[in-house]
Amino acid sequence: MKLSCNQLSFRYKTEKVIEGLTIHVNDGEFVSLIGPSGSGKSTLFYLIGGLYQPDEGEIYLDQQKINGKRGLVSYMPQTFSLFPWRTVKENISLGQEIEKRRNPQEIDQLLEKAGLADFANHFPYELSGGMQQRIAFLRALASKKNLLCLDEPFGSLDALTRTEMQRWLFSILTKEKRTVLFITHSVEEAILLSDRIYVLSSKPMRVKAEQTVPFSREERWEKRETSDFLQLRKQIEEMLYTKSR
Repeated sequence: MKLSCNQLSFRYKTEKVIEGLTIHVNDGEFVSLIGPSGSGKSTLFYLIGGLYQPDEGEIYLDQQKINGKRGLVSYMPQTFSLFPWRTVKENISLGQEIEKRRNPQEIDQLLEKAGLADFANHFPYELSGGMQQRIAFLRALASKKNLLCLDEPFGSLDALTRTEMQRWLFSILTKEKRTVLFITHSVEEAILLSDRIYVLSSKPMRVKAEQTVPFSREERWEKRETSDFLQLRKQIEEMLYTKSR
């Protein structure tokens, strides 16, 4: 098991944000979190990343307790957060610089795998939103952390670009074996990308349901218009919008 969050609770001032939440992510697995806006999903990422400490519960990464420890996971926020004065290659290499382990050849290989080698010396303002999102994701990959926490990375993109990015992410993760915890508000996106899905409640955030995606990674895109796919989407939507007892 790569990541385990056991009975996490967190309060911000007087407000309960997370209460008794337990999830896990297996090594090499892609797990999505889906729940109402403002329910505490990003807060959970801050807890996993060590920016906040839980009031109760434990977080384990590779069987080691990591409550309050930083620098152990790779995090991609909702916004691109690229430095405008740095080139594409320089933005991607930022994590390596922070960790004091420069490896330009490794960055070149990532750009090649992603089909972005021709843009290595471009600046962010020269790129589309979808291209900037690709660069932000490669920066997360370049950190070499095995666990990637992706906080709704495609939320700001238009529908066509979002679909393109989903396929691109799928192809990159086929080449770069990583473990992913992914926040999304799209049920279809969760099914297309995930091995398992946690359906979460509103605040205080708890797990309402856990759903294994029954389709193999290779067949999901072909199945998206089938009755089985649509039935699964409807089932997850009902879990999402049914009030917790």
